[in-house]
Amino acid sequence: METAPWINKTRKIISLIALVCLGMVLGGQPALSQEPDQVPQSLNDVFQNGKFNAVIKTLYYQRMFDGDTPDWATLAIGGNLNYETASLHGFTAGAGFKTSQGNYTNNGDEVYRGLLATGATPEDQESYTALDEYFLRYSNWDTKFTLGAHAVNTPWLNGHDIRMTPKKYRGLGVINNSIEDLELHGYFLSDWIDWTAEDWTSITSAFTGVAGDDEGALALGAKWQILPALSVQGWDYYFRDIMNSFYLTAVYQQAIGSDYTFGADLRYLNQKDVGAKLAGNHGTYMTGGYAFVGAFGAKLSFYFSTNGSDDLLVPFGESEIISLQVNGGFRAEEDAYMLKLDYDFGNIGVDGLSALALYSSFGTPDSGGNASPDATEINLELQYKLSGWFNNCGIRLRHAIIDQDEDVAGGEDFTDSRLDLIYKL
Repeated sequence: METAPWINKTRKIISLIALVCLGMVLGGQPALSQEPDQVPQSLNDVFQNGKFNAVIKTLYYQRMFDGDTPDWATLAIGGNLNYETASLHGFTAGAGFKTSQGNYTNNGDEVYRGLLATGATPEDQESYTALDEYFLRYSNWDTKFTLGAHAVNTPWLNGHDIRMTPKKYRGLGVINNSIEDLELHGYFLSDWIDWTAEDWTSITSAFTGVAGDDEGALALGAKWQILPALSVQGWDYYFRDIMNSFYLTAVYQQAIGSDYTFGADLRYLNQKDVGAKLAGNHGTYMTGGYAFVGAFGAKLSFYFSTNGSDDLLVPFGESEIISLQVNGGFRAEEDAYMLKLDYDFGNIGVDGLSALALYSSFGTPDSGGNASPDATEINLELQYKLSGWFNNCGIRLRHAIIDQDEDVAGGEDFTDSRLDLIYKL
């Protein structure tokens, strides 16, 4: 028998209230600190002295097209709740779940991608809830070993947390800090769970679309703080029978007194097919970077990036040189430029308030196999981080204006507006 609509809505409300209340109660309890040589006296201590973390979001995203493309609009509430036990002889265990609840507006627009799942049609708003973390962790010898489903934070394998809930990964992760100023990473990952997914799928199938493809991924990386003002990272991602990705970045940032800063960030990515080439022939690169100067709360930055002859394959998060509210520099033979101005109003006594404005231009060939619409994007953003009773709560308003070359197939102008209300515990 079909469940009455009011029952489904009631379940959603109860689920959201439980998430908020549990997060506020548990997150508000200070985690009991545990000295390295302190051993819990009982199993109860292991769980009682653990740590809860919660991220609760209310998001409203809207995309309005100038042409015939149907508009998108979605209001959703949800987030993540995570728990990790206290350490017992170096071992901890963790678990977490994610949820996004919607269908509040019933406006007939298509679902905004990544906030909710879609049903039989793009207009069907499907809420989701899933267990997205369950792991065993061991910490010793300046090394942290994590086995199971957990968060991964590397340049091209990460949570890509720009929607309701981040992406997570299943496998083994190792992070070592034995050498001063040098952090070494190693991962072997077999599966992942996407933003709105409730089921885990193989890493390989993200490239091929074939559920039976399950070759896994190996990632190795190093972060080296060479000087106080200079750091470098090097990463190699091997997706078996798909491709190999090599990534290198160098960041320099220098302060002059308390009011002036300047610096630069240079990046290079190379992707090349390997083995059976299950995702087809592929070979491309991304190179470029940005430079900035800052003074008295303002920062002015200039960005440039250029790509090789194929699109970048980046389903698991991104570290593109230019990655905006809508566009990113990932298309084949794309040259992109951006000028951005940030301002922190704390410099004039308005703590927590910041703003940015930017203009970007993306150009690709007008003909041939890599032809796609040239585009410009303007972003305007206002963000306020609350304090006092609402400490760790932030409000962000964003608006993007996209102008595409309509003489090339797929070109269409549109605007993209977003309201984020995020509470971290």
